[in-house]
Amino acid sequence: MKKFTLAFLLLIIIHSLGFSQKKDSIIVIKSNEHKAENFFNNAVKSYESKAYDDAINYLQLSIAENNQYPDAYFLLSMIHKEKGNYKDAIHTLHDYLLVNEQKDTAYYFIAEIYYLENNLDYATQYLNLCLENNAKFQNAYYFQSKIHFEKAEYENAIYNLTKVLEIQSDFAPAFNDRGSANRMLGNYEEAFADYTRAILIAKQPIYYNNRGSVNMKLEKYKEAIEDYTEALKLDSTYYLALNNRGIAKIETKNYIGAIEDFILCLEIKNNYYSAISNRGIAYYKAKKYKEAINDFNTLIAINPSDGNNYLHRGNTKEMLRDKEGACEDWKKAAELGVESAKKYVTNECK
Repeated sequence: MKKFTLAFLLLIIIHSLGFSQKKDSIIVIKSNEHKAENFFNNAVKSYESKAYDDAINYLQLSIAENNQYPDAYFLLSMIHKEKGNYKDAIHTLHDYLLVNEQKDTAYYFIAEIYYLENNLDYATQYLNLCLENNAKFQNAYYFQSKIHFEKAEYENAIYNLTKVLEIQSDFAPAFNDRGSANRMLGNYEEAFADYTRAILIAKQPIYYNNRGSVNMKLEKYKEAIEDYTEALKLDSTYYLALNNRGIAKIETKNYIGAIEDFILCLEIKNNYYSAISNRGIAYYKAKKYKEAINDFNTLIAINPSDGNNYLHRGNTKEMLRDKEGACEDWKKAAELGVESAKKYVTNECK
């Protein structure tokens, strides 16, 4: 890209030829030939220094000089997007489409903006246009899979992720995401295989955590604990893996080990509702009834409409021989729609 005006180059030539004129008599030939590029170069500098308003002004000047200059339209659309001016960004990308033969990238970014506006149908339409223009546009397939997953269209997500892997066979996130789509469909063996492929390519905590969750579904609790442990070796602050490992330990009747994991989890994320609930259940199973009641009290204070907490607290009170308190909790749980609590009320609270 040219960065100097023709007039500036002429001045250099004049000096190199040894012309000796008085300063006030030098004639500078002005040229408009490269003004659009110069304005664009200034816009890039402003953009890099995050002076977005200045960049927009330079780009508008560049387009005024040359309305067929695609780079100016593209950068202007990106600045509008970063500033949250989505309507202007889309409008500018449509201008870009009119002056540039390479349209796939513009369609992709229009789709991205519609996605940010939570307009998934329009986002999908523009991703389809992107792929019509470039059937090898890997990111478009990956983006499609993300939208399909959010819409619970898991078969379509798997199709698009498979297309991604046909283009790049070592793209670990696609294996991971396809594993998650298979898991949602109950295809646990396929999910396990995809998560394993992701792990072989890149050892990431989330891949181990996700494979651990499949092992839980397959009732392979020892293997699940091993996967969650591997995730925690890679990231000791991964509270989800701590919570999940605690659940797996409950299944193996290692209640004390489960409690320890839930405590560690809550040290990292002290308001994590699921970990408080799971710790309460682990305390109950470990016969630490007072500690269990403390956790269920905390949960009820946070969310008094969750009937399961009244059910669990009622069960715990029964173990402490507080039959009256247990019946009060079971009745409350029954009012909130917990079916098992209704049976307790009928059979135990006469």
